Amino acid sequence: MSRVRTLTIPAAAAVAALLLLALGMPVLVGGCRKGGDGAAADSTAAAAADTSAAAEADEEPAKEKAIKVNVGAVRRGDLVLPVYADGAIRTPRSVSVKTKVGGQLQDVKVRDGDRVRKNQLLARIDPREYEIALEEGRYRHLAALSQMAAESDTFSTNPTAAGAFVTERDKLAAALERGELTREEHQAQLLSLEKRALQDGAFREAVFQQRTGLAEARLAEERARLNLEYTEIRAPFDGVVQGLTMVTGEIVGVGTQVCTVFNNDRLEAAVNVLEADLGHLETGRPVLLAVAATNDTLRAKIDVISPTLDGASRTCEVLVRFTNPGGRLRPGMFVRAQIAGVVYRDRLLVPKDAILVRDNRPLVFKREDDRARWLYVDTGLENDQWVEILAVHSGGSLEAEEEVIVSDHLTLAHEAKISVRKRLPPDDRWDFAADSLPDGSAER
Repeated sequence: MSRVRTLTIPAAAAVAALLLLALGMPVLVGGCRKGGDGAAADSTAAAAADTSAAAEADEEPAKEKAIKVNVGAVRRGDLVLPVYADGAIRTPRSVSVKTKVGGQLQDVKVRDGDRVRKNQLLARIDPREYEIALEEGRYRHLAALSQMAAESDTFSTNPTAAGAFVTERDKLAAALERGELTREEHQAQLLSLEKRALQDGAFREAVFQQRTGLAEARLAEERARLNLEYTEIRAPFDGVVQGLTMVTGEIVGVGTQVCTVFNNDRLEAAVNVLEADLGHLETGRPVLLAVAATNDTLRAKIDVISPTLDGASRTCEVLVRFTNPGGRLRPGMFVRAQIAGVVYRDRLLVPKDAILVRDNRPLVFKREDDRARWLYVDTGLENDQWVEILAVHSGGSLEAEEEVIVSDHLTLAHEAKISVRKRLPPDDRWDFAADSLPDGSAER
């Protein structure tokens, strides 16, 4: 007996679903195939576009970037080798103002920091006592004149004897100066000459003035007048007041310091030059003074070279004097002096900042149009601005008025493209001095 398996409803539904799925697959597959063909076409087009762009990039390379640099001129001229020395500024005009007479300060006219003119009144001492002394001197003078007038008929001067005395006195002075007489012999002969002249009537008027007290009265009056003038304390020269310690009403004695007056209109730098450098120095030699406090560089000349040498430091003091317009510089400021030593004539020079060292060899980069070309060179003498070029080994030539690179060149390569940011002028700080210096070419 055969068994027939009967499908249940759920199983029939599953079979129907599978049949429907089987019938729909071709349609779906066909739809997917169509969409896939479009994506492939898009990918192919994009690849073709990338290939075209790459080809265009190969045809137009990236633009080379120029390096910005500063350049300086090569020049042919004189090279000055300086002598260096350090020191400080001081004022040669500084006076401690002191009293010449004593008394009570009646008035003080200035304060610290005041600028004063020559003979300007600084302070005044009560003058009344000195006015009285001057009046007394005048009365004594008049009294002596009265006595001299009453006795005027008792003396007379012999002009001939007076003239002969002057002639003989001058002869004795000339003999002393020539060494024909010792000082003792001169004094003895002069005393004898004066006695003879007095006997002949040459000094009778002077003797009469002394006998009547006129000469003494005249001296006393002049001394009183001078003391009265000293009650007014005045500035000895144009300058600035400093260290004023006196106040009105104070009692001062003779020689009491009132203040100090400085004049900074003209200053001097005292610098110490090493013994080994003295051979190139003489008065009148040009000097550059660098003042760090004000960032000034002054042009001046040597005024004084000390005749002595400091045994401990083996240095010699050199004085350089200069004007101080505007009062910017002050005593005590540090200075560094460059004193012109010798000059080497007609040298090919490049700015010091142009020199590089690569592989232990000096080189410079010369500007040629918009390119940097290196030149290996031999260098000679140098100062803080310029270096002498003795020869060019490779890379070309170097002539006056050509340009070399002085900045941004530490990593610069040969044939690198450049653009000029700034052209530095061929400034030589010694151009004011070279003509006055001795030629040192023979020392090479």
